[in-house]
Amino acid sequence: LAKVPSDLPGPLAMMVMDVCGAPALTARVVRRYVEAGKAPTVAVVGGAGKSGSLSLAAARRAGAARTVGVVPVIREAETLERVGLADNVALADARDPVGLSDAIENALGDVADVVVVCVDVPGCEHGAILSCDDGGTIIFFSMATSFATAALGAEGLAADVTMLIGNGFTPGHADLAFDLLRSDEGIATLFTERLASEGHL
Repeated sequence: LAKVPSDLPGPLAMMVMDVCGAPALTARVVRRYVEAGKAPTVAVVGGAGKSGSLSLAAARRAGAARTVGVVPVIREAETLERVGLADNVALADARDPVGLSDAIENALGDVADVVVVCVDVPGCEHGAILSCDDGGTIIFFSMATSFATAALGAEGLAADVTMLIGNGFTPGHADLAFDLLRSDEGIATLFTERLASEGHL
């Protein structure tokens, strides 16, 4: 249960609330790395989408050393670069494991400590695993994820990674997302442009 803020248009507030679990869990994971003495690198697959863009902003605020937003098409790459939500932007098909891993490694100089999967298409599990460093963390925030494929894939690839299922709820998730919307110009731009394109603003 979360209170809809009175200072935001209803459609905008509902759009944020629809995906507010992703940035909250991303922030929690990044903070744990920081508290342990290491600012992590973070790759968000689907970085131009609603949950992905919020996750990029949350990772940066929580203390990520560097972030990369991964998108499948040039138009989304140009949008992410324009609003400045990620330190780097990579173009890759998340269903191509080697292509995704190479794109992230080229952007960051290495694979990522934290990989957040926010794309709602099947077949992204192996790419996320290959893109994550040993001892790293993958957050699967997509109901298209095959968790059997993720588990068996990590075993088959001999990947020492922690895999988390984003369940949509983290305490304070709505407040965090609304605060990001109010304080991060890039988030505000992306969300208002999306609403306008859908005819709600």
